[in-house]
Amino acid sequence: MSSDLQSALENLVQNNYQSSIPILLHFRFIANYFTKVEYVWRRPWSWVSTMFVLVRYVGLLLAITFLAGSSFVPGPLQVSIVLAQVSIWGYIVFMSASDVVMIMRVYAMWNRSRIILWILLFIFVVQTITSVFAYSHSEDPNAHFSETIGHLSSFSFCDSISSNDPLALDLMLQTVPRLVLAATLVILAVTQTLKQSVEMYKATKQWQLNLYMQLLVRDGIIYFFVNVLFQITTMLGSSPNLSAIMLYLSTFPYVFFFALVPRFIISIRELYDRDAHGHSHIDTGFGMRSQLNVGANTTMSAMVFTDVNRERQDPEVEGNADNSGNIELEEVRRVPGQV
Repeated sequence: MSSDLQSALENLVQNNYQSSIPILLHFRFIANYFTKVEYVWRRPWSWVSTMFVLVRYVGLLLAITFLAGSSFVPGPLQVSIVLAQVSIWGYIVFMSASDVVMIMRVYAMWNRSRIILWILLFIFVVQTITSVFAYSHSEDPNAHFSETIGHLSSFSFCDSISSNDPLALDLMLQTVPRLVLAATLVILAVTQTLKQSVEMYKATKQWQLNLYMQLLVRDGIIYFFVNVLFQITTMLGSSPNLSAIMLYLSTFPYVFFFALVPRFIISIRELYDRDAHGHSHIDTGFGMRSQLNVGANTTMSAMVFTDVNRERQDPEVEGNADNSGNIELEEVRRVPGQV
């Protein structure tokens, strides 16, 4: 068997494995079609809708380029270079949108703390600048791309295209700041969860979460941990000395992350219909902040969401702890068109 044919077959086997990314993502896309229509396209447009479109359709575009830009679907050299560039810069757009979504979530968990917001935005801006700089340098097709041209009979094709081994500085700039942001988000989310648990214990002498944190933990915390795992595997996958098995394994977090981030956004609107609408008077958009009731017996937080304009509250429906110790939630007036 000729070396060219052997190389083509090896790449075909590898890309059969890596094709699981677009296949699983498209299956997820089809499975969630009606949910997406219900909670995105049939609702008034907001910046949350824009974030969903970015993470959903840029993620699908990346999945397609993972398949079409590989030797699984060989093609002309110039087409392969274009697909590689789309994959690189599409990845930056996808990750930036995902970071904004998670930053707003943590910002809301910390009661819209400006200090927390500025810290997260500073890390986000730094990691975005360093990522753009590093990718611009290390992924320049005129200087750092190498191509493998296959020849079978009289047919020539671009077998694969990849960047040369990146410089240590470029690799560090691409991965370390993003990992720092992911770790910071997890630390802040877990810290707030523990803080709320301690406050509930002091009030009730039981280790439990109030309604506010139950909803946040149930519908949010998993995404922060998956984000950290994704960044770690991305860092490992960027190593030029990575074994073939580890390289294959490092592709799976892409499936989970590309599927989970759009789901993260939809879950917020599902939360409104499932847990809040008509029950706890919780207004929704994206993210939330607690408004602690004043009173010795207060053990529960009312909630509003950061995508909603500042609401006016009716004084006659403000929740306060009554004499029997029962807790009422503050009723927040819903602003039409912001859910």
